[in-house]
Amino acid sequence: MEKDNKNLRAAMLKKRYANVILKSQQQVLGKAFDGEKMKKKAKLCEKQLQEEKPKSQLERDRKAARITIESIHGTVHFDDALQAERDFLAIISATSPW
Repeated sequence: MEKDNKNLRAAMLKKRYANVILKSQQQVLGKAFDGEKMKKKAKLCEKQLQEEKPKSQLERDRKAARITIESIHGTVHFDDALQAERDFLAIISATSPW
């Protein structure tokens, strides 16, 4: 999961700063710069980002569901109705049918 988060973040940053990366490599490489190759690389990063987002969202949803399920506590007991009847009869000072 940690690795997926790092990959997602790297892909997001590459997409966000693609123009800056492209311009800086063009300046550094000069005539040896291959624009088409860099555009293909940028599209590949964008594709990876699109693939990583659903995986990451799915992991977060599963984790939230797991936490919710673990936090559920039993609030009803099998003899609650019987105890409620006994309490009611005690309040009205009635004799118990038992």
